[in-house]
Amino acid sequence: MLGRDRELLIRVARVNRVLGAATVELLDNRRGGELPAEGLRSMGGHLAELGRALVERADEIDGRATRAE
Repeated sequence: MLGRDRELLIRVARVNRVLGAATVELLDNRRGGELPAEGLRSMGGHLAELGRALVERADEIDGRATRAE
């Protein structure tokens, strides 16, 4: 496994560790029953960034496999 793949999986693990607590924090900080927009935006940004990194890595791997064939 490449070092960068390991780092990517470490990022996934970190997100996994804090996601539950971050979700509870959003629930605890509701205003008038609504979730805080800034908290949702922040969480969504972090998840989207991680998702992009995972998809980019998968595309790189697929591209290498296709070129090798």
